Amino acid sequence: MNIAFTIDNKYIIQLMTTIVSILENNNLPIKFFILHSNISNINKQKLSELEFKYPNCKINFINIDENKFNTLPITIDYIGTISYYRYIIADIINEEKALYLDSDIIVKGDISRFYNTNISEYYAAGVEDLYIKNTDHKNKIGFSEQDLYINGGVLLLNLKKLKQENISAQLFENTVKYKDSIKYQDQDIINITFKNKILELDSIYNFASENVKKQKNKIKNAKIIHYTGSKKPWDKDCKNKLKNEWKKYNKLLSQTTLDKLLSKIRDFFFKRFS
Repeated sequence: MNIAFTIDNKYIIQLMTTIVSILENNNLPIKFFILHSNISNINKQKLSELEFKYPNCKINFINIDENKFNTLPITIDYIGTISYYRYIIADIINEEKALYLDSDIIVKGDISRFYNTNISEYYAAGVEDLYIKNTDHKNKIGFSEQDLYINGGVLLLNLKKLKQENISAQLFENTVKYKDSIKYQDQDIINITFKNKILELDSIYNFASENVKKQKNKIKNAKIIHYTGSKKPWDKDCKNKLKNEWKKYNKLLSQTTLDKLLSKIRDFFFKRFS
């Protein structure tokens, strides 16, 4: 399983919490691809230490030239340009398929069946964005009410097809073309560029904050919880009813970090006195 993230130094703990939640619930080999432009060596070390507890985990760092993205429009202050790095995943990861995840996500179940979804005829698979569905935003970007608009935080990507058809170039071109129309920056552009080439998935694979409010009957079956919006479960004023799921895995992360520290101490004394 290949999983990609776009990240900076501010979200390292959140990213590590997401990764721990994945590894606690999925035992198959997983390669994580961390797309970044400025992660410190200390934070790289912290991420790499997850391999100590989880032998099925391999962390790969991919340094991105941020200058390629600096001129792209920012419409959501707390996201910035980093999410645009998704545009080039197919160009820099030499795999046929990858799952892209935001870092405000918890995976609370086995997602191998989801990952193995056949998307050979699609650019991607994703979940309808219920928040957008209840606004007039789709009309503003040329979508009808019936057109599928997905949330971009969970994307099962057909890297082979995206690369063959040079879709990354189209994403950049459309960003310039629609810069005065978009509100949700790269998410809008991905939906526009991938239109009619997205396989819709059950909302349990991207159970966002709006789903928590409107699909209470699906809460217990949610596999991927996505804390959308500006208030996150690590914020004191977060009102998401599933915020304790994030805290659960963050606590496991803290224990993993402690275990690593204790192991280093044991190794030091073993070498010192043996």
